[in-house]
Amino acid sequence: MNIEQIKYILEVTKARSITKAAANLHLSPSAVSQSISQLEKELGITIFNRSRQGTVPTLDGKKIIRIGNEILTKIDELYNEFSTEKKEKSLRVGCAPSLTYIVYDAFLLFNKEYPYVHIEIKEMNIDEMLNAMKDETIDIAFSPFSLEDPATSNVHNFIRFRSLYTGYICVCVSSRSHLYYKNSITLKDLENEKMVMYSSNRSITFNTELFTKVPILFTSNNIEVLRAAIIDGHASCLIYNFTFKNNQDVKNGNLAVIPLKNPEIINHQFWTLIPKSKGISAEAEEFQKKVMFILNES
Repeated sequence: MNIEQIKYILEVTKARSITKAAANLHLSPSAVSQSISQLEKELGITIFNRSRQGTVPTLDGKKIIRIGNEILTKIDELYNEFSTEKKEKSLRVGCAPSLTYIVYDAFLLFNKEYPYVHIEIKEMNIDEMLNAMKDETIDIAFSPFSLEDPATSNVHNFIRFRSLYTGYICVCVSSRSHLYYKNSITLKDLENEKMVMYSSNRSITFNTELFTKVPILFTSNNIEVLRAAIIDGHASCLIYNFTFKNNQDVKNGNLAVIPLKNPEIINHQFWTLIPKSKGISAEAEEFQKKVMFILNES
């Protein structure tokens, strides 16, 4: 038994549903269900009865709930007793522009649980991020880049990498665009379309290698300026499948995010970067979990 399992059991009891409890915990229903099943197997008991009326505790489950509440209460007392300096905690987060919205959504979730942690988020290109990691001016970062790039050949000396997510390239178009209802878009579809692009080495590579026949309206480091140009119908833009994931303009249909049909560039690996000298703090670990939850939620 561990603390997380106790928390899951108490949340399921309150919600009377594993699905609702998982949403409240920002986890998948399968993760919560498997954790509880593992504990049931370990103790040789059944904790919940599942029926159309909901998920309700058994007699054995009620005992665990009672003791679990007592355990968590004592843990909270200990935490409050020895965390007088918790308001001074801070977390410095670096992120690539394509992940800015995701990292901000993760911050909103994180802040609800850890309001005493001061968060500073910096949008950075890869060179800035690697230098900040080396100088220890950020605690954790989220970015896509190739580990085979010669410019990053020595990064393993001072950075630890964790696989975060595999994303793919899409085209973001306005509801005014004739491409809006397509299921996928090819490079040929874009030949007569104007594009706006983010000013990064990766975008420049796309432009040089792929878009020789596509007119570029402008490039910018401001993602909101790019989004405005798309909404107004003046241009389309390459983004990752998650870049505007929770953006209201996508949800209400003003924008569509459509996969780019090109096997050579469709997948890109995203990474969590951690400074080797410091390791990852408990706060950074929790923040990473929130980023992964946002990226993987349906």
